[in-house]
Amino acid sequence: MTMKPNVVLVLVLVLAVVTSPGTVCGASRTAPAAATKCDPLALRTCAAAILWGEAPSTACCAGLRAQKRCLCRYAKNPDLRKYINSQNSRKVAAACSVPAPRC
Repeated sequence: MTMKPNVVLVLVLVLAVVTSPGTVCGASRTAPAAATKCDPLALRTCAAAILWGEAPSTACCAGLRAQKRCLCRYAKNPDLRKYINSQNSRKVAAACSVPAPRC
C-alpha cells in the first residue's frame, strides 16, 4: 500500500508543530554528547508501518531505537499519543526489538 501524499504531509506537519527545537530529553543540557535529541520527525520512516501496518524498514527500526528514550514523552503528547499507543506501534516496536515504553 502506498502512502497518500496528503496523509504524509499532515503527519509531518503535526510532528513538526508539536516539537520544540533544541529540546533534549533524558539528559541535562550540560551533557549533550550523552543526550538523545527528541525529534519525532526521526520516526517518519515508520509512518507506513504505524498507520497501515506495513513491515517496518531498517531505517524505521534505527530511528525507533534512537528515539526510544523519548517515546514516553511522545505518548504524553495529545497530538502523538494515538500513534505511539496504537496496536501497530506496538507491532513495530516488537519487530524492531525495541521494548514498549512504560510511562
